[in-house]
This record gives sequence, structure tokens and C-alpha cells, in this order.
Amino acid sequence: MAQTIPITVYTADCTGNASNCLYPNKIEIADEASAKLAFAKDLVCARYRNNYRSIDNFELSNALPGDCDNEHSDDPQDWVTAEDVADLFTDVPHVIHYSRHHMKQKGNKGPRPRFHVVLLIQPEQDAERYTTLKQRLQAAFPFFDANAMDAARFLFGTGDPQVLYHPGTVTLNDFLDEMDGEQSFADLEYSIPEGSRNSTMSRIGARIIKRYGDTAEAKNLFFQAAQQCSPPLEDRELESIWAGKQRLYSKICNQPGYIPPDAYNSTGPIVWDTPIPFDEYALPTFPVDALPEVIRRYVLAVAESTQTSVDMAAVEVLGVVSLCSQGKYFIRGNADWTEPLNTYTVVILPPAERKSSVLSMMIHPVEVYEKLENERRSPEIVQSQMELSKLEKEKRSLVERASKGKATEEDIKSKAKEIAEYEPVKPLRLFVDDVTSEKLTSVLAENNGCAAVVSAEGGIFDIISGLYSRNVNIDVFLKGHSGDTIRVDRIGRASESIIHPALTMVLAVQPEVLNGLMSNNTFRGRGLTARFLYSMPKSTVGNRSFSTKPIPEGVRVRYRDLIEAILSSDNEQQPISLDDGAEEVLETLFNEVEGRLKGDLAEIPDWAGKFVGSVLRISGILHVMKYPKDSMFDFVDKVTMESAVTIGRYFLEHAKAAYSLMGADVVNKNAQYLLSAIKRERLTEFSRRDAMRRCRRFKTAESLQPVLNRLCEYGYIALKPTEGIQTLGRKPSEVYLTNPAVLEDTPGVGG
Repeated sequence: MAQTIPITVYTADCTGNASNCLYPNKIEIADEASAKLAFAKDLVCARYRNNYRSIDNFELSNALPGDCDNEHSDDPQDWVTAEDVADLFTDVPHVIHYSRHHMKQKGNKGPRPRFHVVLLIQPEQDAERYTTLKQRLQAAFPFFDANAMDAARFLFGTGDPQVLYHPGTVTLNDFLDEMDGEQSFADLEYSIPEGSRNSTMSRIGARIIKRYGDTAEAKNLFFQAAQQCSPPLEDRELESIWAGKQRLYSKICNQPGYIPPDAYNSTGPIVWDTPIPFDEYALPTFPVDALPEVIRRYVLAVAESTQTSVDMAAVEVLGVVSLCSQGKYFIRGNADWTEPLNTYTVVILPPAERKSSVLSMMIHPVEVYEKLENERRSPEIVQSQMELSKLEKEKRSLVERASKGKATEEDIKSKAKEIAEYEPVKPLRLFVDDVTSEKLTSVLAENNGCAAVVSAEGGIFDIISGLYSRNVNIDVFLKGHSGDTIRVDRIGRASESIIHPALTMVLAVQPEVLNGLMSNNTFRGRGLTARFLYSMPKSTVGNRSFSTKPIPEGVRVRYRDLIEAILSSDNEQQPISLDDGAEEVLETLFNEVEGRLKGDLAEIPDWAGKFVGSVLRISGILHVMKYPKDSMFDFVDKVTMESAVTIGRYFLEHAKAAYSLMGADVVNKNAQYLLSAIKRERLTEFSRRDAMRRCRRFKTAESLQPVLNRLCEYGYIALKPTEGIQTLGRKPSEVYLTNPAVLEDTPGVGG
């Protein structure tokens, strides 16, 4: 008899932690001892890339989990027990683990058997097929939880695991194939030898009663099949096996979702949903509650007054406070890791979304402060210009005297030092709009290394890409974000050196502008696109009200005062640190993201690589919002860091969508390419080989499969249900059916 194959699972280093996604420890379950070891920790039944649990990271599994909670009935007679499962899946290796709520009150449900079942399957490398097998198991045996079908399911471990291990030699795949087969039960083509008679007849009994129900015909077929036992089983033994199947069948009949025998093998027509457009994403709304109260109230008031999405005002206020804080503070992630507080934010919305109005409301206090400050400085500026003119005249006079031998070397050195040390008073310039890269560098140099670009248009990207010059010059935008020293030495231009540049960008642009940003190979290749925090709010056009609530004067004044307090601070490169709680939150995020960089974040590695640093910057900005006058006397606390992480996750989802919509998502792009071929040739059904013949860009089945999975996920195609007995030998190619809406040229389909 064949040896039992171990059931492979992967455990975490913790128990009862729903937020954990790392499962690095491989355990092969082959007996009760190894089962106890496995279920002492939270576990998953598949191997995931970088040990990080997610559907996209699914790599391999030979174990399929199911949950049985007996929620369907309060009558103990209807409850499925571990013994029932063992009797049903005879010869299928499986392990049963009594869950943490076994025989305990759970919600409004009283104590009852609750357990996990993990069954051996044929090794599977495809997450979609793995999920399909789960669905197939649940459809056949609806006592398994229908809400636990995804390919990234995890199971909670328990402190003192109670487990039952059942060896066997038949995989779940074979068990289900046999159950669905069309072979005559009365005319088996093989003999059932001694040693396997009970287990084989148990499987046959389950198959017969599932197909024909608890009927006289079914029992007669069962006894006819038993004639193949050699030597024959006694009638009392057969009666006992059949009685067990009757008990189990009576429990299955009472389960929600039970399919009666006359409908069990009917595939029926596929019920199609409307396909999801490729440019449609269910993106999160900005988590306004993560903002400090003064800022939160103003953001909500602006959104109400302008009848716009709260995202626009919230994202822009981060940029505005960043503008006010840059150059004054930096934040320390650990001993050797610091980040400045300047950010690049971009809101993407189509025309007529009131982008200019909202941006004007957010930046207005900065404009007022700049105007008043320059009025205050005006006499000093004029005096400074006069003193500078005086020094220039004295320099020219000294040079002339020196040429005649009437000035000493000491006179020259003294005057040179005086001129070099003189710092003229200049007008305050906090932000610009229409500016070239070269001019922006000068603005930074003239304003102590700080500047900002604030615009409700996307012209800045045209300028960067060479609108006014032949060359693409993005160095100032790259170094202005990171704080790297800028040195400019060119013929015909004064040398400029900026030690710690800090540039902020607050932009609100139309989608086609973002398309140009994403499609520019220089921008992508050198990391400019990775520096932006993207926001794609949901449009409010068509749902706006004419009568709106004005911004309360108290809310407006408190926002203005906060902005003024930050701008008037005289700090320069002062550090902000993290307390222990904040550092722990940041470290947890770092470990999570690090595990995902080769997983679900692999399609945006440039942006994701800067994600944790962006969250650190956001935490510093939130801290300054809370403490505009005395930021340096407090550490960033755990609550502030958690708020920053929440906001960061918002930007992460929007960045993934932005990259996907603008062509960074190769799978979506290829899916639309294949969809065009399906439409063009009006394919009602096709195989993988058909698709490869029509779309030459797919060189291998491996390159095509993710595309087929995406089209299935979005509802454009579906696997054609298989019918009848499983064939021997080579597995037939899967056939896909096309959603009729695709071929009807439904508006919006294919997006």
C-alpha cells in the first residue's frame, strides 16, 4: 500500500494575531505530534513568496483547509462532528484541529463542535485553481464555511492544540473526481481486495448517497458494488457502513446551500455579472479622522463649501503644512536614518472638479503671510539694497586704488570679507507656479534652500520635460525631494550651491497630465514618479448641491493661525524623534513592506521602496500640525505614527491604481490586448492555445495565465465547467467562455 504523503503547512511566530502576514516556518504533518506542533501557532496551508501571505504571492500548496462551525442549526442531531468527517473522507489524509471556540459560546451561538479540517491535495501552483477546488469541496459538502474560500486563508492556532490525524493514500482531488465520475456502481471494473474493503466501500457509499440520496435504489447500488469485494464483506459490516452514510447524509441535507441529488451534477448556465472596467477602482476615501482637529475641521468645511471630495483638501493640506515646515525640521527614523518634511503631492481629477478653488482655499493663509511679511520687510529690503550698492561702490573704488598702489593688501582682504559676509534682506517667496528647472534652482538658492511649486495645472511637467529647452532637467526635483546637495557651475551662469535643498510640490492635475508623467521613461527611470503621493478622489460631479454651508469663521481663523504659527517659527534643521511606541509601529510597517516588495508591491517597486520613508515624513507633518510652536519638545507618539500609517496606506492604494491606469500594470495592459482580440474575432469560447495563437506577445503559457486570471477576475471570461468522467493521460486544455456582454459591445466594457 502506498505511503501517506505529509500535509505541508507554514506557521507564524505568533498565535491569535489576525494582522500578521508572515509565515516562515515549514512543517510537514505526518502524525499527531507534528499536527500539534503546527497548530500551536497560526498557520497557512500554502507557501507564499517571501513568506508573505497574500493571494498574489501564492506559490504552492498540497493542503486545503476548511472550517466547520455548525452554525446552521442549534439541534445537536444536525451537527457535523470530527468523526463524521473522518468517516466521509476515508483514505484522504487529513488533520482535524479543534478551534479556539470549540464547545464555547461564540456571539449569539451556543457551544457546539467547531474545528478546522486540512486535507491533502495534489500539489497546486495556481491560486485561482486552488480557490476553485475549495469551492468545489464546499459545493459538495456545504457544512464547510462558504466564507473561507480565498487562496490566502489563515487558521488561528491554539495554546494547547487538540488534534486528530488521519492517514490515507487518496488525495482530495481524486476523491472528488471519483465522486463526480459517471462509472456504474453496479459494474465496477476492479476487485476490492482485503485490507481496503472497508475504506473503499465507505468512499463508494459516500459517492452513491450523494448522487442518489437516501433511497432504496441507492442502497441497492451500494450492495451491488460490494460484490466486488474479495473476499466478500459480511452484510452486517455493509449495513454499518451504509448506516454511517445515512447519518451523515441527513446532516448534510440540513445545511444551507445543499444541492439535492437531481441537481448535483447539473452544470447549468453561467450567471454573468457586468464586467468591471479596467479603469475602475474601489479606492479608499482619505482617512480624515487621522488628521489633528484644527486641520480636520477645516478640511471638512472646505469639502462641504465647495461640494468636492474630502480627499482633495486633505491631501493638499499635507502639502501646505509640508511647505510651511520644510527646512525648519527633519525627522529621525533611527540613529542613522532621517527624512526632511517636504513632500510631493498630486491630486488627479478631470476638468470641472473645482481643483483651483480648493487649492486656493488651502494655500490662502500662506499667501497672506507672505504678503504681510514682505510689507514688514519692505524698509529693510530697501535699506539692504542701498547698503549692497554702497559696498559695490567701495569695492570698485578699492580696486582702482589698489591698481595705483594706494591700497594695501590688508584693505582688500578686509573689504572682501565684509562683502562676502553681507547677507542682503530679500523678499519672502514661499512658492512659485510657472517656473523652469533653472529658475527653480535660483529660487531655492535665494530662499535658504527652500521652495515650493503650487499649481492647479500640470504645466510644470511640460516644463520639466523640456518645453523651454532641449534637455530634460529634473535634477532639482530629485535632489529637492531627498535633500541632496545641489551644485550648479555652468558657463554664462553664476555658480550656485544649496547644501540641504527642500522642495515641496502641491499639484492638482487632470488625468492626461498624469499619463504624461507616468509614460515619460526619464521620469520613471530616474525616480521622479516614485516621489509623488498620488490621490485619485471620487468625482462629485452630478451630485453637488447649490446651497452649501459656508466655512465657519472660527474654523477658518484657527486654520490660518496654525499655518502662521508654523511659518513664523525660526527653527532651522531641528530634529524630531520618535518615542518607543512610534518606533515600534514604524518597524512593524517596515517589516511588512519589506516582505511585500517582491510580492504584491513588485509592480511598483520604485514607489513602494520609498513608502516607509513617506510615512515617516507624514508622521512629522502630523506632529507639527499638533505642536506648531514647540514641535521640538515632544517626540512623535504612537498614536501619531499610527495615524501616519493609516494615511500612508491610503496613498499606497491610490499609487497602485495610478501606476496601473497609466500603463505600469503590465497584466492589465496585456489583458486589454487579449480582450481586443476576443472582441475582434468574436470568440464565444477559446482555449489557452487559441489565445496564444491569436496573441503572439504571449510566448509561454506561464506568461498568459496571469492575463486569463485577470480577465476572469474582472468578469470578462470564465472557465467552462467540465462535465463527465475525468479522462486518463494528458489533462485536456482548459476552455474559457466569453461574457456575452463583451461581444455585444456594451458601452464601457473593456474600459
